[in-house]
Amino acid sequence: MKLLNFIICDDIRNELGNKHSLMGIYDDSIEFQVTSDSQNIWPKLLRIGIYAKVKTEDNEEVSRFKIRMKYNEKETVLLDRILTLPKIKTSKKINIAFVHSAFKFENPGNFTFFLDFYNQKKELIATLSPEFVISVKEKVIQ
Repeated sequence: MKLLNFIICDDIRNELGNKHSLMGIYDDSIEFQVTSDSQNIWPKLLRIGIYAKVKTEDNEEVSRFKIRMKYNEKETVLLDRILTLPKIKTSKKINIAFVHSAFKFENPGNFTFFLDFYNQKKELIATLSPEFVISVKEKVIQ
């Protein structure tokens, strides 16, 4: 199994023709712009979109997946989904588009993601993770 794409953004829109539009793509940080009088006031809510594309091998049958997020050493399961049709030899790609409408960032820090894939027997097939860490911080504006 191989992680082809993993993108964090503000929003994901479904378009005609089996397409997705990703809005507000983040690179390596999420900066909350604050004034000096509103600095260090946490938690902060933010709409977060996750778009991932995974390539499966010929012999892999995936029936369920989870998206986990590790944020300042605290781990949360963001999504636990059963695939409507198990992805078997004919497909070979799994596209995941998920939007969390109000994710709560408790304080500044770093977060990473993990994708867990399971077969029909509920056995873990693979855990994939993007090779980056995203920092969450404030930027004081005048």
